[in-house]
Amino acid sequence: MSGALTSSSSDKPPFIAFATDEKDIETLKEFCSMRGWSQADVHQGDILTAVDYLKKHKSPVLLLVEIPNAADAPAQLDALADVCDPDTKVITAGLINEYSFYCWLMDIGIFAYMLRPLAIPALDANYDKSIAPPSSGAKAGKAAGKIISVIGTRGGVGASTISLNLAGIIADLSRKQVALVDVDPHEGTLALALDIEPSRGMRDALEKPDRIDSLFIERVMNKPLKNLSVMSSEEAMHELVVPHESAAHSLIKELRDKFDVVVMDVPRHLTPYIRQCLKLSDHVVMVAELSLLSLRDALRLSDVLRESLKAKPPVIVVNRAGAFPKHEMPLADFEKGVSAKIAQRVPFAPELFMQIGTEIPVLKTKSHAAVKPIQALAEQLIPEAKTRKAPEKESGKFSFLKKS
Repeated sequence: MSGALTSSSSDKPPFIAFATDEKDIETLKEFCSMRGWSQADVHQGDILTAVDYLKKHKSPVLLLVEIPNAADAPAQLDALADVCDPDTKVITAGLINEYSFYCWLMDIGIFAYMLRPLAIPALDANYDKSIAPPSSGAKAGKAAGKIISVIGTRGGVGASTISLNLAGIIADLSRKQVALVDVDPHEGTLALALDIEPSRGMRDALEKPDRIDSLFIERVMNKPLKNLSVMSSEEAMHELVVPHESAAHSLIKELRDKFDVVVMDVPRHLTPYIRQCLKLSDHVVMVAELSLLSLRDALRLSDVLRESLKAKPPVIVVNRAGAFPKHEMPLADFEKGVSAKIAQRVPFAPELFMQIGTEIPVLKTKSHAAVKPIQALAEQLIPEAKTRKAPEKESGKFSFLKKS
């Protein structure tokens, strides 16, 4: 039986596999014979063998690699991503029978995970899935995602806090697919706040934007919630990251294509890369505090948005209101100074926003006074993000992949 994966259009091998067990190797060779592929493309070895091989050979259309253990998987898959074409579909195989590991593989963009020993029916099923045409509800008719950039007038005003909780509320209430992106490659603020691993690959996205595609985005995202994906890196402070001139365009294009809403936590240093991120945004949320210094910087940032970037006026949010009541400007005076109305006033709530954990603070304590203004902001930016009755919890347990 001849396989539908061919190298005629892309000049790529249709299938290459790496396995350590002799029985798995025999199964893979039999699978190749059934498809009319060369048995020579089945190799002895694991994922590291595959990495060495792909440094010197073309990536296939479909690649199967063996992962020895969960602890080394992140570093090994990073090494594979460096030598493997982004459009190659990767199947991983192993003995790790854990649901959390399977979910992690799916979240980073692995095409499929197979438990060993390998079996022909399971290989057939994954092959058929790999050549299946996209469903009728695929991206073709999907509207471009909305980009919301959140930037602080000064350090410490809580722009990252607003970004995180705004994205969480939009994902929860609108049921849309939401991306939360920490634009600064060095800080990793959002990853720390959510107690998740920093994303790997953000530096590649900035320095080599030609590598950015849908699969790349999946690989570098963490997924703390069903509808929320997070990109937040933590490059070493001494490492200089110089974004390519097209980095912002390439990254935002892919994010728009993949997600319904993208919330970007944007740093205040207005490099060409940051300016492009702001210019390409549908909404800019400016986070301020009721101080003279914050008022001055709000005016300066507004001038940049209006005059240099030709952007529409920002949505201004006052955060940490009431933290220092004796030293705060009256809200009316602040509005007069910026010649704009304040969209929302979020009260100072360290007991809510200074917690670190995988739960989004505003989703954990929805009755808190600081939650309502962020909910209102979410609905102002994304009308579908309206408060609704919480759905009933699903019953039953997930059944993990069974050995064939």
